[in-house]
Amino acid sequence: MTSNASGTGAWTLQQRNNARQGRALAQSLFLGASQNAPLSANRSGVLSTASDGTQAYDFRVTVASGLTMTVQPGSAIVNRAGQGPYPAWRVPAAVNVTCDPAPATNPRNDLVVLRVYDAALGDVVPAEGPVAIQVITGSPGPTPVDPVTADATGTVTNWATAPVGSQAAGGGVGIILARAQVSTGGVITLTDLRRSTGLIGGVRVLLPGDSLTDPSYMPGDIAWFNGHRYWDGTAWQELSSSLGYAKGLIAKTVYNSEGVFDTQTETVGDGASFTFDPARSYQFDWQGTISATADRPYMSIGWRIANGGTVTNTSPLMYSTLLPIQGNGKFDKAHLTCPISGAAIAALGISAGTVRAAITHYITAGNGGSGWQVRGDNGVSPALPNKRHFAVFDTGLSR
Repeated sequence: MTSNASGTGAWTLQQRNNARQGRALAQSLFLGASQNAPLSANRSGVLSTASDGTQAYDFRVTVASGLTMTVQPGSAIVNRAGQGPYPAWRVPAAVNVTCDPAPATNPRNDLVVLRVYDAALGDVVPAEGPVAIQVITGSPGPTPVDPVTADATGTVTNWATAPVGSQAAGGGVGIILARAQVSTGGVITLTDLRRSTGLIGGVRVLLPGDSLTDPSYMPGDIAWFNGHRYWDGTAWQELSSSLGYAKGLIAKTVYNSEGVFDTQTETVGDGASFTFDPARSYQFDWQGTISATADRPYMSIGWRIANGGTVTNTSPLMYSTLLPIQGNGKFDKAHLTCPISGAAIAALGISAGTVRAAITHYITAGNGGSGWQVRGDNGVSPALPNKRHFAVFDTGLSR
């Protein structure tokens, strides 16, 4: 005879859904934090919803002045064991929080936290409300320590270690946003400690508080840190490498000054360093402007490469060509590229690891001088606004 069991609930069969049923819905949507117990824990952290292209703004903490800090609006997930996740947010405007006065001797670590109180579970809700942005004050010391710590899910649950009694009491769960080390002179040194979380199946943007070695509990979890990574169940793998995708721009050096050469001796110029993988292909790109001071405008130009951070005129030569340029003080805007496979680079004696590639050049016999120009605007009208740069692109696995 068959044997059946009851499910806990469904959204929404009930005439009225309580708070815990709402958290159960959220629990099934956001990243888990348990390897072998479904729907038992979620990864706590900040949800990235806004960025300037280089850093996430959500719950970002900055120093406003003195001991006052500004916390940007944001959204987050805060896990509570046995209760599911609390989706918490601060909108629409930034707020200020202030540390206690500076210590008399030795620095002190304070923590800026997002803390969620649930009165139904016995938490004592403070004046600032059930969702609070608080400063947890530490104890001064020669090597100060943080007043509270997060558990494996990224959640602070044990507030009893906080030295200030009112901050240690009240219960609740929270996440750490930043460390504010307060000096005896009242100067704050901030460390961004935001950790990331996200929806199941979404790309999670790693934040400054994340570690590249932090495990995931969800095979197929995809994270972004200068490229896509996925969790294969035991370790992080680079998605672009495993599938052969191009990584795009991986190194670039921009030059702000004029680099003049006027010799028939080969000179190594602009370059960039990057991590070389013989299994992948690359493209080297130089852009700038060149002038000549004679009417016989030819220059030899090429790309050399070397292990480490220095390229000389005896380093392996990847490619070389004659470059025609205008004479008599005229300016040419140049954009030169050199595609090459990692195998071809390795054949030059270059091994995996940190390498540097650079432009090398000299005036061919019988020609006059030339010079790199930053903007090409030395008495030239109209001015050429582009600065010189040397860039390295990863174009995917070698075929």
